[in-house]
Amino acid sequence: MRWQNIFGNIIARTNPESARVCEAVDKAFGVAFPRAQMKRLFVACGFAFFVAVTARAGTEQPVPLTAARETDDAFAKGAKEFQNVSGAFFFFDTTQNERPAIDFAIDSVRLGIMLNDPQGPGFLTGNFELLGEAFAGGIFDGPGNVMAGSNLIFRYNFIQPHARIIPYLQIGAGLVYTDISESESRGLISLPVEFDLQGIGGMRFMLNQRWSVLVEGGYRHISNAEIHLPNYGIDSLGGNFGFGSSF
Repeated sequence: MRWQNIFGNIIARTNPESARVCEAVDKAFGVAFPRAQMKRLFVACGFAFFVAVTARAGTEQPVPLTAARETDDAFAKGAKEFQNVSGAFFFFDTTQNERPAIDFAIDSVRLGIMLNDPQGPGFLTGNFELLGEAFAGGIFDGPGNVMAGSNLIFRYNFIQPHARIIPYLQIGAGLVYTDISESESRGLISLPVEFDLQGIGGMRFMLNQRWSVLVEGGYRHISNAEIHLPNYGIDSLGGNFGFGSSF
């Protein structure tokens, strides 16, 4: 009861009215544990909980794996790479209106930068990469002759320690110029410059720390987002093959 008397005296000196209320409550409910000590205990428990949560959150942060990789320099934060891929994409009609097929072959050059070091749990370990792409090619089946444009690509590389095969997924968006006319395409294309969207999956085969071979397959969509009607758009499936060089 020594601590109760000490804190009771402090309360009585600073706030006599509060002291009388506390004493009455203690007598009514038989409280034998000092209120001040209870407050200190609550504060101490809260601080301990905060420290424990902070420490746990710190230990659960992803650990970079670049130190364990043979190709760490190629995927470390800030690393850059040049890519050149070529491929073909083949039209499929989503409107079922027997519009003309528009199949095209393009060559793409890309410049990319790694946004972070490889990190993450299990098979999801990897990093993000930002690439700028410029492409050009020709139409080998259907109306029109030329297709050229540029995209901004956001990619995720799936990276395992010492792996020579690096899968990746990417999405991209940009602009494309084509000389396909509205009348020839029957409304597939309505403007000379339209939007180009892509969703592509690929595999990177590491030849060494610097050079790699790329194989890709995916989907591309060209339309004008209803800026001008008709706007049926071109939907295509295809793939690319090429190489990458890190620096």
